[in-house]
Amino acid sequence: MTLKVMKNVFFTALATVISLFGIKKMTSTTHKMKRIGHRGAAGYCPENTFPSYDRAIEMGADYLEIDVQLSKDGKIVVIHDSLVDRTTDHKGKVSDFTFDELRKMDAGSWFSQKFRGACIPSFEEVLDKYADRVGLLIELKKPSLYPGIEKMIAEELKKRNFHTKGDDHIIVQSFETESMIRFHELVPEIPVAILINYPPDTVEIKNIAEYASYLNPKWTVVNKRVIDLIHSNGMKAIAWTVRSRKEAEKLKHYPLDGIVADYLDLIE
Repeated sequence: MTLKVMKNVFFTALATVISLFGIKKMTSTTHKMKRIGHRGAAGYCPENTFPSYDRAIEMGADYLEIDVQLSKDGKIVVIHDSLVDRTTDHKGKVSDFTFDELRKMDAGSWFSQKFRGACIPSFEEVLDKYADRVGLLIELKKPSLYPGIEKMIAEELKKRNFHTKGDDHIIVQSFETESMIRFHELVPEIPVAILINYPPDTVEIKNIAEYASYLNPKWTVVNKRVIDLIHSNGMKAIAWTVRSRKEAEKLKHYPLDGIVADYLDLIE
């Protein structure tokens, strides 16, 4: 029997064993890491605008990460900073303007003149336009500035039955633990996440796991110990925010459940 024939016999027998005992390839058991567009596609378009969200979806985003705050007249608006200075042609606090006033601001020209006239979206618009097409990672920015915002967000999500959708289609996150505890009590069906930018200790992780489904670390504090601790306490981990190939290369060595990125094409 030649060496080639012997090899064929061996691999045929191996295939038969795999078939009989239902052995699966290792790759089939690995989870799919979520690709999350930071404020849409913030590296290519003005953040938290419709062009940015559209571009992220075109690039294959599994989720859009968005930031919410309240206008002067109590409308939930999608903008990152508590001031409008950086991303619009106006100056002042978001909470000092009505929604109509915020809507008239140019939220695109600061990034590029080709985006001139891009507007600040309302939370309702983002839900209606995108939530059936892509997952949403909703961050409450400084919710302690806006008493009751958790209930308002919960009502908008429940109105559209997103609390029954499952599969972590909607995730709500914040740096403020008390806010996420309140939201979890209002809508336990929708997972909440705590954001951290420092290495957490074991006791803190266990406390967070009492109500949160995710503990999302800044990319700079991601290491094997942190991710193992998060997973061993029954939570998932989404790292934020990748803005360079070097950062993306570091994170690919860890079993993360998702990565938030300005440039989705950095995440394979």
